Amino acid sequence: MDDDAPTRTSTDYIFWALIAMTVVALWYFFGLFMGRSRLSMRLARFRSRGRPILGGSGDSISGFEQDYADGLSSHNFDISVNIDDGDERPGLDSDEVRHIMETRGVSFDKARLIRQQIVMRSNGIDPATGLPLDPKAVTFGR
Repeated sequence: MDDDAPTRTSTDYIFWALIAMTVVALWYFFGLFMGRSRLSMRLARFRSRGRPILGGSGDSISGFEQDYADGLSSHNFDISVNIDDGDERPGLDSDEVRHIMETRGVSFDKARLIRQQIVMRSNGIDPATGLPLDPKAVTFGR
């Protein structure tokens, strides 16, 4: 055996163990806190509620679940709460929102806002104030 060869001591093993634990802790932290929305999007695909199990027949997924699986959710409009609460409503008007996103090149939140303003105008409501556009309308207050 060479006397000049370096020998491994217990401090070397402790040092590398601490490095490995630090890397694992950082990976866990960023995965848990920073990637929560991406992780929840991935997990939403594996939810079994309303889906056939092992190729059997079952109900189709709800509107909100389909919209969530299609990526129509954001930090400002998180529909995972609706899914977790078992909301049975038909979901978003995803075709209209997606069409606005594609034709105008806007984000999901902006497309929802544009769609809502269009709906308000078509119902005779000013989107900026929320007041009726009908000149015969009577409002109290201001």
